This record gives sequence, C-alpha cells and structure tokens, in this order.
Amino acid sequence: MYSTHMNHHRIVSASSANPKISLSLSQHSPSNIFADTLVSLRRCVENQDLKAASSLHAQILKSGIHTDVFISNSLLNMYSKCDRIHDARNLFDTMPHTTIVSWTTMMSAYHRSSHLDQAMLLFSRMVRHLNPNEFTLAVLLHACAFTGRDVNLIEAIHSHAITSGLLSDSFLRNCLIDAYAKVGMLTTAEKLLLGLGGGDVVSWTSVVFGCVRSGDAERGVALFCRMQEDGVVPNDIAMVTVMQACSEIGNYGIMQWIHGLVLKGNWRMSGLVLNSLIEMYATNVYFNEAMSVFRCFCFGSEGLRPSRETMANLLLGCGRLKLGEEIHGYLIKHGFLPCTVAENSLMNMYAAHRFVHSSLLIFRTMAERDIVSWNTIMKCFVRNAQAVDALRLLHEIHGEGLREIDFVTMLTSLEACSELARIREGRVLHGYSMKTGLLGDIFVQNALIDMYAKSGRLDLAEGVFEGMHQRDVGSWNSMITAYGVNGDGASAVKVFKELKREGSKKPNAITFTNALSACAHAGLVEEGFAIFQSMEKQRGVGRSMEHYACMVDLLGRAGRVSEAMAFIEKMPMRSGSDIWGALLSACAVIGNVAVAERAGEELAALEPCSSIWRVALANAYAAAGKWEKVAELRGAGRLRKERGWSSVNVEGFEFDFFAGDTRHPEREMIYDVVGRLEIHMRDDGTSDLILLT
Repeated sequence: MYSTHMNHHRIVSASSANPKISLSLSQHSPSNIFADTLVSLRRCVENQDLKAASSLHAQILKSGIHTDVFISNSLLNMYSKCDRIHDARNLFDTMPHTTIVSWTTMMSAYHRSSHLDQAMLLFSRMVRHLNPNEFTLAVLLHACAFTGRDVNLIEAIHSHAITSGLLSDSFLRNCLIDAYAKVGMLTTAEKLLLGLGGGDVVSWTSVVFGCVRSGDAERGVALFCRMQEDGVVPNDIAMVTVMQACSEIGNYGIMQWIHGLVLKGNWRMSGLVLNSLIEMYATNVYFNEAMSVFRCFCFGSEGLRPSRETMANLLLGCGRLKLGEEIHGYLIKHGFLPCTVAENSLMNMYAAHRFVHSSLLIFRTMAERDIVSWNTIMKCFVRNAQAVDALRLLHEIHGEGLREIDFVTMLTSLEACSELARIREGRVLHGYSMKTGLLGDIFVQNALIDMYAKSGRLDLAEGVFEGMHQRDVGSWNSMITAYGVNGDGASAVKVFKELKREGSKKPNAITFTNALSACAHAGLVEEGFAIFQSMEKQRGVGRSMEHYACMVDLLGRAGRVSEAMAFIEKMPMRSGSDIWGALLSACAVIGNVAVAERAGEELAALEPCSSIWRVALANAYAAAGKWEKVAELRGAGRLRKERGWSSVNVEGFEFDFFAGDTRHPEREMIYDVVGRLEIHMRDDGTSDLILLT
C-alpha cells in the first residue's frame, strides 16, 4: 500500500476529442489515483492513441504505481489491444510480480496478433508455476479455433478441464465446443454438446456454424431443429447462422420454412435477421421473394434500414430492369449513395440489361472507385461488344492511383484483346503478368492461350501451354479451341487424345464441344464421329443439344446435308434451333433447297420473330439460283441484311470498314487499292503485291 503522506500524480484528459495525458500534483487517496489511471488507460484503448499510451506509461513509472500488479496488468491489456505486442512483452518480462491474469493477458496479446506458437510457449512456462483458469484455457481454445489446427492441444485442454473440474463452467464449455466445431471435429463437438444436457444457444449455434463451415449444411439445419425441440430459443446469431446453412443447401422449401420462423418469432424488428433473409433469397436467385421481404420490412410499418451489403446482393440477383431501377431509386432517396459497393452492383445490374451508358454514367460520377469498380465497367464493355472501350479504360487505371491490377482485370483485358485480336496489347499484358506474379494463376494462363490463338499466333499459344506447370481441364479446352479456330483440326484431335491418354484430368462437356467444332471446321468427319461415339464411354458427360448441333454442323460443312437430316431424325431429343440453324447454314452454302425449306419450317415454329433464319433461307435460295424466292422471302419478311464490317488497329488508332461504305473522304483511293489487290490476289504468281502498300 502507498502512504497517504506521499505526493501523488493525478492523470487528467486535456481534450475529449484527442485526449492528451498530463500530470498535476495533488494530494489524493490511492483509490483516486488508481481510478484516474484506469480511466486514462481505457481511453487510450478506445482511441487507439499510441502516443498517449506511451506518455501515460512514462507517467505511471514516474509516479511509482507501476509496482501494483493490477496497474501493470491494465497496462499490459492496453498494449495488447493497441497491437503493441513488443511493448506488451517487454512490460511482461519486467513485471516484479505476475498473476494468472498477467499470463492470460499476454497469451491473449499473442493470439490477437496471430502468434499462436508464442502463446503456446508462454503457456508451457506458466503451467510450471500456476494452474490455468477457465479464461486462460479459453484464450488457447480461441487461438486453436482461429488457426484451425492443433487438434491435439484442444483435446489436451479438454482433458485438463475435466480433471480440474473447470468443464462445469459454461463459458469454457462453449469455447471448447466452438473450437472442436471450427477445426471440423463436428462429431466430438456434437457429443460434448448433447452429453451436457444440450447446452445453451451459444453452444448450439457454434456447432451449427461449424457444420456450415465444413460444408455439411444439412447437418447444421438438423441440429438447429433439434435445438428448438430441446426448448432452446434461437437468438439473432443463431437465425443468421441457420440462414447461411439454408442458403448453402439452396432448397426453396427450407428457405420458406426459415422465413416462417422469422414471421412467427420476435425477429420482425431485427435488421440483422431480415438482412440475412433477403441475402439468402437473393443469393439463390429467388428474387421475387427477396424483393417481397425488402418491400415489406423496408417500406412497411417497421421501416427497417437494410445494410449496404444486402442492397448489393439484391442488385446482383435482379433479373428485371424495372425492379433494379426501383432499388436504385431507394438507394438515392434513403442516402445510401455514394457507396462504392452499392454503385458497383448498380453498374453490374445495368450492364446485364445492356444499358452500358447507365453503367458508365455511374462509374464516372462515383466519389470513390476501387479495383472492383474498374473490373465491373470493363466487363460491361467486353460483354456488350465494346472491347475497344475496355482497353481504353485499362490505360486509365494507373492514373487513378491504383498501383496494380488484379487477376480479374487481367482476365477481362485479355478477353478484350481476344475479341479484337490485339496481339500487341496482349503481349504487354503477358509481360505484366510475369512481372507481378499473375502469370501463376491458371485462369490467366488459359486466357493467354485463347488470346494468342484468336490473334493468329498459335506458336505463342503453344508456348504458354507447354510452359504450364499445372493444367486444369480448361487449359486443354483452350488449346483444343486454339487449333480449331486456326483451322488445324488434326492438332486439335491430337491434343484431345493426349488429354484422354494422360488421365490426370477428365474431358468435360466443353472439351467434347470444342473438339467436335474443330473437326467441323477442318472437315474431319470420321474423327468427329469417333469423338462423338466416345462420349458413351465417358462417365459423367452426357450428350447435349450443343454436341448434336456440332455433329450436324460437321456433316453440313462437308456437304452431306442428307446425312445430317437423317442424323437429326434419329436424335433421342427434340431438335432445337441450334440444330436446324446449323443445317440451314450448310444448305445456304451448297443450295440444297428441299432440306433448307424443311429447316426453315422448323425454325419458323421455334423462332417466329427471328430474321436470322430467314436471311439464311434466302441465301440458300440464292445459291440455287431461285431469285424469285429470294425476292418473295425478303419482301414478305422485310429483311434487311446487316452490313458486314471489319476493324483494324494501326499504331493505336482504330479504323472501321463497312461493306459498301461510300462515306469515307478517301473512298475512291481505297476502292482503287482494293480492286488492284483483288487482281493481284487472283494471280498466284504475283511478287509485286508489296508495292501497293
């Protein structure tokens, strides 16, 4: 104890907004100085004010009260919660007296800073002198649960809790159940829970969450039901946890059941529960139900405010533009904007409905943009045939202050390069991916293969493929497609056979589609049939409409339309528009009017409003010289064939050329050059074509 005759220092705060610690001499009882010190320590933690914390520590040393173990433990706690782990350890090592609280606080500091090994070493030292209490063991259990390892340590703590009689403490028991659940030992956690008479809502929720985390959502829902049967009333956290389980299962009936519990219980006014309910429906694309909850609880008498994350999820599941605009209006009216997460979702929603201008307007007016914002608008451009604009945005990213792009930006940029056959930008991206480590991502490597292939550089595509340390089935699919789009069907078939022979990865439905398409473009009919027949032996891969369409295309491109017609008639499923479209396209080339008319009849029933098949049928009539039929069809359908166009990039400038374009100011020179090119191209032996450039 301290003498009441000695001078004491009183610790006061100079400013509540930014507290500064200072000393003033006064005569006070020890209880006052301790109380003032504890208040100041607490304030340092609340404000995370490290400068004030260091100043306060110095004043405590000067005042002499640091020898009191309670003050020392409070200082230790302050450094721990301010993430000053080294200062905490230095203080701990110099404390003249330590208690179980001192050791537990220091172990908690190591746990907070993810230094589990140091916490374990400290624990092994402590048990030589002191017996751990329930709080010490709880800290270790939290650390084990956080890292998801050291199952043996959890079992050792469990054993110690039994022998020491600490297992009767509900706090420690819940921590033990939680630790078992989080490391995936669900059976042990469940046995401990049920063996203790059922436990409380905290222990039940821990096991349910453990089930969800381990991918056994059905078991989690079953435990939740048993909890209710045992008379344990779920709290908000339990309801949110079981909703996560329901969302993982994706069963509409189970979602309706949990929705009913919300309506019957006392959760109508719980924003946490209602936000989770909306997210559960939205994540599983039950958008009408999500909107119903949203309208009822946010526009109804309850007037609850959804979270920004909930609004973002609601927008992601929005399938109708009108509803998306309704949500957009709600966000504006209720002050959710500006909000980067919500604005990113708004951009994505408008892009899904092809309202590119609306997405771009949101992007340009955002107060703050993150990398997701850039990725979203770039994907919007690529998905809506505006790949040039996507690449222009790529050049703006560094000006925004973002140091590095992520793998999503890389994938989107490579997709844009693929669409435009931009080999120059593609190679720059390849180099950037090597520099930043993004090349290690298998999806980036697959995208590079696709980009090089569509740019006509099979050699570079092969180089990426051969240099891959690991390949997934997508890598093989990309290489098969690479050969297919470049007309090398034989190499595509070779890669397909190599994949099957290697055996580490199994072909999927896309693999067969790509291989069949490659055979169709190369005229490899026999090889295509062999691949199609091999699907019968491939477990887990069934023949889809797309595979049958590839076979019809294969026969049609080979001029064997009668065989293609017979193939269609033997199909085990009703043929769709892809099937008849492929057949009609083949007829348009060779002029088989009879088969073309049959295909046209089928397409008229399947797609009565489409003009695409009418154009193809008109082309078939034209190929057969039946011009009166062409005029009749185009007149009846008011067909207007879209003009073909090409695009070329020269030294960073984009030039577009349309068929029959007469608006260009240098049109006479252009058509003169094109005409001379055509003459020279017909002359196989020409050697002066280069002079035309």
